[in-house]
Amino acid sequence: AASEAGDGAARVCHSCGATSPSFAFLCGQCGAVMEADYGAATHFELLGVAPRYALDLSELDAAYKELQKKLHPDRHAQAPERDRELVETHAARLNEAVATLRSPLLRARYWMQLNGVRVLEEDQRMADEAAMFEVMEVSETLEEAKTQAEVDGLRRDNDQRIAGIEAQLHDVFAREDWEAARPLVERLQLLARLAQRINEWSPP
Repeated sequence: AASEAGDGAARVCHSCGATSPSFAFLCGQCGAVMEADYGAATHFELLGVAPRYALDLSELDAAYKELQKKLHPDRHAQAPERDRELVETHAARLNEAVATLRSPLLRARYWMQLNGVRVLEEDQRMADEAAMFEVMEVSETLEEAKTQAEVDGLRRDNDQRIAGIEAQLHDVFAREDWEAARPLVERLQLLARLAQRINEWSPP
């Protein structure tokens, strides 16, 4: 099971005794599977990518694939049960991290949380009525759509809106303007939900 090492606590390899100041899935000295002492390790640290909102997704995917290979069950099939269970725990944590960082919305929310800013909480009312009305109009158009071509057009438009919000977030996060970031993240959530409905569309 995963455990939480205190901040600054060294991780000790059970196999060779080597210590590491931060969490690693495998021992840097002997390659043994490390304990699930994630502590305060962020998703960025787990994947070994620089902590920033404006991520290079190809870099992220390359880091993920490399770790995925190292944690593949087949590579540990002959290992003790303890190691096999740890590999399974590590793989789940890795998948959680990459799913969050791949998503513009989840990454934005996570970035704000890392900086101590609440967003998309149940008690936070969305104030951007224009954005809600815009998404409602597109949803109605989607419901009335009869052809794939119509839906593809809606998808393109929505993808452009999402890309525009991402670009604005890059700027406001770089300035650490959390007040400006919150409505953008709320709008991004609306557009992400709309994207899901568009993807789930099937012809009448």
